[in-house]
Amino acid sequence: MAYVPGRGDSSPPSGTVAFTAKLDIDDSYPCHSGVLKFRIVLVNEGGGYNPETGIFNCPVDGLYYFTVHASVYGRGQCAIYKNGEIVASLYHTSLPDKCSQVASTSSVVKLSKDDDVWVNIMGPGKNDIFATEDNDTVFTGFRLG
Repeated sequence: MAYVPGRGDSSPPSGTVAFTAKLDIDDSYPCHSGVLKFRIVLVNEGGGYNPETGIFNCPVDGLYYFTVHASVYGRGQCAIYKNGEIVASLYHTSLPDKCSQVASTSSVVKLSKDDDVWVNIMGPGKNDIFATEDNDTVFTGFRLG
């Protein structure tokens, strides 16, 4: 049974905080700017990642490692954000040939309890980020130590 934090008890009993979530195929080529929601959750130890909002809410202070791997067909730009500030960004274009490639960025980030981390898509003209049955776009984070 997956751990679900109770009210006032957001620390996971194992001390492990880690998540991996994938972009749903139906959410490919988003037409918006803002939070990119990775709705297919593969791992969510500690319950910090919310697939409905696309936001990781830090349950335990510490150093965390975050990475995003984006499948791009055309031009794609996104960034890892912490509390509204860019931590690390990526931009990739396969134009004019327009072929499928993967771009990624990552960073170690110092977080305090209740800090928020997410992937922000930069919007129209830079939104050629996608997922298929054999091409994933993935957001991963975990607490170090």
